[in-house]
Amino acid sequence: MQSSTMRSAALLLLGIFLVAAQPNYQNTTGTQVSHAPGYTFGSNVAGYLRLSTDICDIKSAIGTSDNPNYAEARKIYIDGKNSYKSDGTIRTLRELATKSYAGEPVFDMYTEYYNTPAFLDQPISFAFAGDAPFRTIAQRNETIVKGIESNLQVVYLLHELDETAQKIKDKKLSPVDGAPHNIDETWAIYVGERPDCSLWSVSQKRAQEFGTMQDCSISKVNANMLAAHQDMYEASARGDNRTFEQLRQEVIRNFLITYIQATLKYTELMDQANAKGDLKTLEADQAEGYMFFRTIEPFIAEANNQSAQAINQVLYPGNPAPRNALSIVKPA
Repeated sequence: MQSSTMRSAALLLLGIFLVAAQPNYQNTTGTQVSHAPGYTFGSNVAGYLRLSTDICDIKSAIGTSDNPNYAEARKIYIDGKNSYKSDGTIRTLRELATKSYAGEPVFDMYTEYYNTPAFLDQPISFAFAGDAPFRTIAQRNETIVKGIESNLQVVYLLHELDETAQKIKDKKLSPVDGAPHNIDETWAIYVGERPDCSLWSVSQKRAQEFGTMQDCSISKVNANMLAAHQDMYEASARGDNRTFEQLRQEVIRNFLITYIQATLKYTELMDQANAKGDLKTLEADQAEGYMFFRTIEPFIAEANNQSAQAINQVLYPGNPAPRNALSIVKPA
């Protein structure tokens, strides 16, 4: 358990790197990301780093008031803004959310569980339109932001790992466009150009809340993710599929830690809002908790479908929130 002094220092450091000016990566080859040092890119994946900048721009358009600019946020989601491919065309978040990767393990698992290949785009698009169950501003805002920031980025990162495995089997091992390049892409997605809109930041926040920081600067999960990516790069470069598969499971395990923590946190916040009779906050916390849980729900269901359904029932937006939500979700 961390001391209050260490937690305060960690919060301060997080605040500093979230507001600090971010470097403008033109070519990542041979570089490291300043807020998440330790991994050196072997190829140019600047476009993937900038997905986080699109997400930040969407969050800015939505804002924190009761008058979100959904039109601007949706335009960035559909048309893209900051992330460019190597051929100069723009990469869009909706493109990543709607592309089919049928035949890949993760995509097929999520498609089967949600009974649609549009499992990433569907809640985001419903929330933009104000369609059920995302009716209120609070529900819509949290669904859009967490759907893109967590659901989309996590699942797309796992797709990249599925693609890495196939390239290793096919002996495509070039650092420029082979299996190691995919690991560069997954690290770029994970840490982002803008850490405040990245998966790295999600883990930092949860670790500070749950006392699972490794030290004042990095969560245990992020330290594990860094080590896994360093080792996955080496394994993919030498075509070592067995080691890569072990490391891929380590990545999934650490995602489960982060998003179980997030699910518990927002279920607890639901109980607090419910006790105060604060319906608006309750709606936001329920939607946020649901989208965090949705990021890993198929994995939870694979382990225990009954538990997954019990948690879904509590967190699904619009469902009546029990006053003892945490006592239901935590044991499950």
